[in-house]
Amino acid sequence: MSQLPGTIFINYRKDDSRWNALALYNELQKYFEKDQIFKDFNTILPGDDFVFSIENALRKCDVLLVIIGPNWVSMTDESGKRRLDDADDFVRLEVATALSRNIQVIPVLIDNTTMPKAADLPENMKLLYRRQFVEIDNTRFEDDVRNLAEAIKKVLPDGSIRVQPDDHQHLKKTDDVKRTDNKITASVARPGNNLVLAILAVVCCLPLGIVAVMASNKVDVLWASGQHDEAIVASKKAKSWSIYAFITVAVIYFLYALMLASNASSY
Repeated sequence: MSQLPGTIFINYRKDDSRWNALALYNELQKYFEKDQIFKDFNTILPGDDFVFSIENALRKCDVLLVIIGPNWVSMTDESGKRRLDDADDFVRLEVATALSRNIQVIPVLIDNTTMPKAADLPENMKLLYRRQFVEIDNTRFEDDVRNLAEAIKKVLPDGSIRVQPDDHQHLKKTDDVKRTDNKITASVARPGNNLVLAILAVVCCLPLGIVAVMASNKVDVLWASGQHDEAIVASKKAKSWSIYAFITVAVIYFLYALMLASNASSY
């Protein structure tokens, strides 16, 4: 975990909210340093002890975000047993550990999920019901994450959140505008990763959507490494492949409708 003041742990169930957790992880990097955010498949390196890495991260984290989707409470394992009833379930262990250590635990509800009731939770997780939750809706994703970041900021040590430009000011005299040879050259704005759009494309057309997601995941990495032109290209590629996926589905439905109409007229 980061040596910076303030760290954030993202707790989620892969079969319930994998893509939502990834989208949230990427969006939070607009407000916090990447090293401040712990998420298993982005932070645990090959060969690391999974259990040790998580326990170590929980010891250092200030905020635990619990991503709760529609199947979070009812998800079962291969034997049909509810996962939350398994004492060794990682989601349960992480949440229960954070609650016992009085870490700031924030339930994050996605896909119109309602907050689980205390009766639905195992004994060592019942205090989760008393924690104030936040909701993230796909239609207002960026705004909801911005509000979540502001809420997190209030419980982290001072200086742990990036300074964001005012919504109505897209240029700063000192940062975004550079003067060279008496000419004003506007610096390139950081491109959006279009991850939410790419995820929707996966739902519409899996092959094209996967290409879009892969391109989307490269945007922030390329930008952070100083490869700004490549980051912009990856952002445009993610958007383009997402659009291709939507168009492909629309064409398929159109052709299918024509076929049905043709079959109906032949009778």
